Amino acid sequence: MKNYNTQDLRNVCLVGSQGSGKTSLAESILFNANIINRIGKIEEGNTVCDYTDEEIKRKISINLSVSFLEHKEKKINILTAPGYADFSGELYAGLTICEAAILVISADTGVTPIVEDIWEYLESKNIPTVIFLNKLDKENLDFKVILAFLKEKLSRNIVDLEVPDSTGNSFSADINLLDEKIPEEDIPFKNTMIEDISSGDDSLTEEFLEGKEISPEKLKATLKKEILERKAFPLLCGSATKNIGIKELMDFIVEYLPSPQINSKDSKLNALVFKTLSEPGMGRINMVKVFNGKLQAGKDVYNYTKKTNERIGQISLIQGKKRTDVTEVDTGDIVALLKLKDVRTNDTLCEEKNSPEIRHIDFPEPLYDRSITAKTKAENEKLGNALSILMLENPSIKHVFNPETKEIVISGTGSMQMEIIASKIKSQYNIEVELNTPRVPFKETIHGKAEGQGKYKRQSGGRGQYGDCWLKVEPLERGKGFEFVDKIVGGVIPKNYIPAIGKGVKEAMEQGVLAGYPVIDIRVTVFDGTFHEVDSSDMAFKIAGAIALRKVVGEAKPVLLEPIMDVEVRVPSDYMGAIMGDLNSRRGRIIGMDKSGRKEVIKAKVPLAEMFQYSTDLRSLAKGSGRFNMKFSTYEEAPFEVTKPIIDHFQKSKTVEEEK
Repeated sequence: MKNYNTQDLRNVCLVGSQGSGKTSLAESILFNANIINRIGKIEEGNTVCDYTDEEIKRKISINLSVSFLEHKEKKINILTAPGYADFSGELYAGLTICEAAILVISADTGVTPIVEDIWEYLESKNIPTVIFLNKLDKENLDFKVILAFLKEKLSRNIVDLEVPDSTGNSFSADINLLDEKIPEEDIPFKNTMIEDISSGDDSLTEEFLEGKEISPEKLKATLKKEILERKAFPLLCGSATKNIGIKELMDFIVEYLPSPQINSKDSKLNALVFKTLSEPGMGRINMVKVFNGKLQAGKDVYNYTKKTNERIGQISLIQGKKRTDVTEVDTGDIVALLKLKDVRTNDTLCEEKNSPEIRHIDFPEPLYDRSITAKTKAENEKLGNALSILMLENPSIKHVFNPETKEIVISGTGSMQMEIIASKIKSQYNIEVELNTPRVPFKETIHGKAEGQGKYKRQSGGRGQYGDCWLKVEPLERGKGFEFVDKIVGGVIPKNYIPAIGKGVKEAMEQGVLAGYPVIDIRVTVFDGTFHEVDSSDMAFKIAGAIALRKVVGEAKPVLLEPIMDVEVRVPSDYMGAIMGDLNSRRGRIIGMDKSGRKEVIKAKVPLAEMFQYSTDLRSLAKGSGRFNMKFSTYEEAPFEVTKPIIDHFQKSKTVEEEK
């Protein structure tokens, strides 16, 4: 395949809600370009884009896929993004590297909440957008009603360029309203189109109002300009599975959508890694968009993100899971690089160590947490490595070991993403895992003051062990942490043993007293004690300090603190009441409301314990149209009904352990 110049490239991302027909549309485009000899079907698991085991098994798109074709002496790179909200990171990656988007909307479902979210994102990133109204072969459709609904829900600047000759089974072709001759019954549609295009240009508006005939050439030139400026959103029609309207869409991509822009006249390399994969037998594969310069096999490049050098080896064009090797690609193209040493998603590759123009993918914040454990200890040791590799492939996933709860906690964007991670770990690494709700990282503190003795004395022949100290505890302000005060006078405890007491106190605080959680925000004062000339030691005083701490904290009105989160929920106004009621039921406190674009923003403080399932529950409550983010705010005392079972369980297990 020849190396295309930048102006002859088109990069478009197919986006839309699950089930809108993006994968089928990509299949039809590839079929019409003679890349494949039959249109694959999702149900049969034989499409170019959905080729992984999980996608075939679940019959949904999970990953951002890349394919390409040649049409009218142009190369079109088609990126197809999943429609589930759980995989929004793949969507953001695709839109970061494409110059335009094709929003696929199913005629029978219209503007779903996911479509509205995608539309908002396209607006925020100022991405030129074409709408492809798919599935017009479905029965009981009214094109006029659908068009009016799209304009109402998305934008009045939608410009209808095509009209179906019919809908349902009799749908066979589109009427191109830009053609000079159209059926008489479609003239009102054409007049509306001319008015819509003219409204973005003062001179054309004047001609239109004066009743002058506007030439197709003027209309097309104005439309192209308005698409780039997001003043117009063309609407094309078709059926991906019936292969109707597909060639017209391909022609439109070539004629109207922008080629990649050359960022710098000096032509120095600037490329972004937008996806990293690991495939059996192939090793690590990095998908790259070249924003500037040339990428050439055998050349050294500099990884500006990692501050390391790399040698470019194999360069491949991407056709789903198939690859075609090339020796170089020009600005604007999309390729796969195989077996680089230390390159990951969101890394920037350039020629020199001077700062290139940095472009990053803004992955969604992972807000759905699950604890993950392997079924055996041996597998648990391998689990961390498997998770690290999966994180390379999907930066919207994170995992950490929480030392307070002794759990590996994996975070992502939703329950389906978690299920797929667990399935991949089993299929690729042969590790059986369980996913559960994480434990809440409570803290312990005190409301009162107390003092008491900790004495450790052992004698079993030879030198014994002796340590004796008196401690006083009192509460500090929230967030002050821990203070250790030495008030020993008269040498009742030698100075060299005081640090050992402090160490014992800290260790006992970390282990917890009330329910096994760390103790915070207390002042501990050592004010008295005794020692033995022969038997006293650092170890004895460390143990004595721990004994005393556990005793006095237990007598100082101990309580459990729970983490409180700052939560912001964005929903349409229709769902405000339901969302606020739900937050109240989660022990949340509404602290304010605001507006952001078309959505209402509810601000609240909610205990973390009530938020582990929230991403799933919010989608259900707001019919998929709600989004939220949260961050840690503070620790507050947890209510008795929450803490009692936790404390009882810990105290019971401690008693059982002591009896052993």
